[in-house]
Amino acid sequence: MEATLKKTFGILFAIVMLLGLASATLTTSTIPELSQSSGSFKVNVTSTENESVSISIPSIIQGSNEITFSGFPSTIILNDLNGRKVEITVNYDVPSGFVFELGQTYSTNLDLNGSLSGAFSAPISFKEGDFCEGVENNGNLEIRDLEFDVENGYGDSDDFWYLFDTISVDIEVRNDGSWDTRNVQLEWELYNTAGDRITDGDVNDFDLDEGDENTVTISFKLDEDIKDFEGENAVLFVRATGEIDDSQSQYDGDDTCASDSREVEVRTGDEFMIVEDMTINGNPAERSDVFSGSITCGSTVDFTGVAYNIGDRDQENPFVVAYSNDLGVNEIINLNDVNAFRSEDFSLRFDIPKDAEEKTYTLSLSVYDDNSRIFENDEDDDSITNVYFKVEGNCAITPPTVTAEISSGEAKEGKDVTIQAYLRNENNEETTYVLSAEGYSSWANLKEFEPQTFTLGPGEAKDILITLSLKQGSEGEREFNLVASSNGQVLLTKPVLLSVESGSFWDDLGTQNWDWKLIGIIALNVVLLVLIIVVAAKVLKRR
Repeated sequence: MEATLKKTFGILFAIVMLLGLASATLTTSTIPELSQSSGSFKVNVTSTENESVSISIPSIIQGSNEITFSGFPSTIILNDLNGRKVEITVNYDVPSGFVFELGQTYSTNLDLNGSLSGAFSAPISFKEGDFCEGVENNGNLEIRDLEFDVENGYGDSDDFWYLFDTISVDIEVRNDGSWDTRNVQLEWELYNTAGDRITDGDVNDFDLDEGDENTVTISFKLDEDIKDFEGENAVLFVRATGEIDDSQSQYDGDDTCASDSREVEVRTGDEFMIVEDMTINGNPAERSDVFSGSITCGSTVDFTGVAYNIGDRDQENPFVVAYSNDLGVNEIINLNDVNAFRSEDFSLRFDIPKDAEEKTYTLSLSVYDDNSRIFENDEDDDSITNVYFKVEGNCAITPPTVTAEISSGEAKEGKDVTIQAYLRNENNEETTYVLSAEGYSSWANLKEFEPQTFTLGPGEAKDILITLSLKQGSEGEREFNLVASSNGQVLLTKPVLLSVESGSFWDDLGTQNWDWKLIGIIALNVVLLVLIIVVAAKVLKRR
């Protein structure tokens, strides 16, 4: 019986202790964010029970440099005598060699362990690194605005970005001080929220007089270290530095600096694959931009691209569809498995027809999953990348429409005849034509041809007058050719038929180039000869 009572008492005691332990609560007051230089802070430790509490704070180590914490007791007693609350003072020492790097977070914990309440930790953090790196803003520069715009990609300005987006940022810098500032330089660095620097850049310097402002635009693409953005956002740090230029100022010649930063979400949680890093014939081709290289009719295009998995899940057996309706391209390119934040290269070759139209063509590249569904992000954007390129040179030009008919005169030997030709540009762009006549020299001479060279816009037409002088003996069915050319290329040969009538004596008389002086002498001689004959006849008759 006694053993049973002891056992029961032990169980009840354990339950009471456990209930007391479960109900005990250990807390601290909020610890302020610490400066980057040595100092101290106070914190209250409170418990709901009478208990002893041990205290420790781990150091923050950077290479051979270490931020240490001291001045606080290793153990405190919380009881009714002190209201179960004790204020402690913590000193911290930041060595001169410790560097608070931009984008990095430096923190540790105030670790407590109560005899009843158990373990509890309160965070201790330092202010983030200042992009001005200790340079004071004595010139009162101000970065007033960071305005983001997604120039190319799937993101939405300053709300969120996707990997491989091209982002431009308008940065307004203003001099709100009382002195001029010269050699102002804008610098920027892009980090992820884990503190890894992704890329950086700067802008040439400029001067800002008192009250002046200047807006600078920078641009970058999220195509570097893409795996570093897994679960992380982007942080852009910007600073404007300059030199105070005012002899009336106590800071004349001193440096001045203003900085700002902005965090933007980078979405990597979608199942999404896209095509990037494209080339045409070995030259870079940008998404949604016109390729700057030369592509001619009849040539072969060698296209390469990279399919990137910009989501955080592996993809099995994706494939790319390359399509251009105008060029007859429709090809499926199978890929291997592509893990998260990895990529696979692919290539494509196709021919430009010799008779292709000179214009800008589109090559669309779509990425599909193993269920033949096009990849789509949470904004319902399909994974379609368009590349544009111009085809020009060595191409067949659409032949013009040419007609011809007699407009004046009769087609009669020995006379002039005028043919009116009509030419219409059926090409889709402005074209310069040369019109010539061939195959008439044996039966006619070219008297007039106006104009022979002219330029027409798409759908425009022109009348051309051609005058032929028909030779003697040209009667019968005659034919010559009108030849339309452009850029040295014959586009069209148009036969023109003429039925030439026989001419009369008087037609011949009127069309000959007579020597009328000689004709007059001959006529006079004929008249004199007739008179002589008449006189001679009268004399003989009298005899």
